[in-house]
Amino acid sequence: MKKIAIFCVGTGGHVLPAKNIIMQLHDEGIELKDFIVITDKRGYEYLEDLSIKIYIQEIYRSKIGIIGYLLNFHKLLNTLIKTRSIIKKEKVKIILSTGSYISPIASLLSFTLGIKYFGQEQNIHAGLGNKLSCLLPGIIFTSYPETKNLLKNKGTYVGPVINKDIIKKEKENRNLLTIGIQGGSQGSNEINHYVYKFLNKNNIDNVSFIHITGKDKSNDILNVKNYIQHEFVENMNSYYSKIDLQISRSGGGALEATYLGIPQILIPFKHGTTSSHQILNAEYLENLGVAIIVNSYSEFEKNLLDFINNVKDNEIEIFNTLDIQIGNINISRYLKEAFNE
Repeated sequence: MKKIAIFCVGTGGHVLPAKNIIMQLHDEGIELKDFIVITDKRGYEYLEDLSIKIYIQEIYRSKIGIIGYLLNFHKLLNTLIKTRSIIKKEKVKIILSTGSYISPIASLLSFTLGIKYFGQEQNIHAGLGNKLSCLLPGIIFTSYPETKNLLKNKGTYVGPVINKDIIKKEKENRNLLTIGIQGGSQGSNEINHYVYKFLNKNNIDNVSFIHITGKDKSNDILNVKNYIQHEFVENMNSYYSKIDLQISRSGGGALEATYLGIPQILIPFKHGTTSSHQILNAEYLENLGVAIIVNSYSEFEKNLLDFINNVKDNEIEIFNTLDIQIGNINISRYLKEAFNE
């Protein structure tokens, strides 16, 4: 029996899109037994509730770009040999990778084994993994139009992959303005600090806050009216349906709120290999008028107070709305056609 192999590693930003694509295909008639997942220990945490065959691999991740991969080619070779054996044993027909450092491995295995390859890139500036994998045959699905850092004509714009539980609906009229805060799948100490400082400094009435802090990042000593704190929220539809503004990082997940018409105050991650991606994502959304970038606490406080006061005074909204397509169904169509060939 032929299989679909999904390669996804690391944080929820790469693994949750894979999970949502699997569930989309399952809803359209592909059985879970027809999938296998190649992931690492971090990625497995997001997938352990799926009744699906999962292979956990130790996959080398370079922190110094392509030089690290060249210097540690023996580690890559070991992963390639082990994973190639799995792919052949499981009779994989197509491969999908959701980016990051596993993508070159996935695309190289596809090429050497004659298997059709698909990738998914969630940032407007493609990461090193997809930049390398697009050198080989295959299609890279992009969340943003005109995604950069890919070979010309290798990116196919399909829109972002969003949580399958999310439902787009008309905005409700609420007496209480509600602001949502999240820092990505791992949470953000910087955003959490900004929020705590803001709440302790400003006495805000008739505004509620729903704060997703991230695992082990909660603050039990904060005692503020109309403030709810969660380390993690399983049902994101419940979260999004309650909020009028989101404060967040600007990874691929920022497009989820944009799709739902929720304006955002974005605080791009400023360190490591993902910093440039987040800044470019944020700038794209700010230029479209659906988000505001802040780079310091003082900017954060000013923009948040401006938003709260504008809403209270019933002034003209300072944000635009944007209609965007979502990638779940589009990607599913490509994969089903390839799987059923």
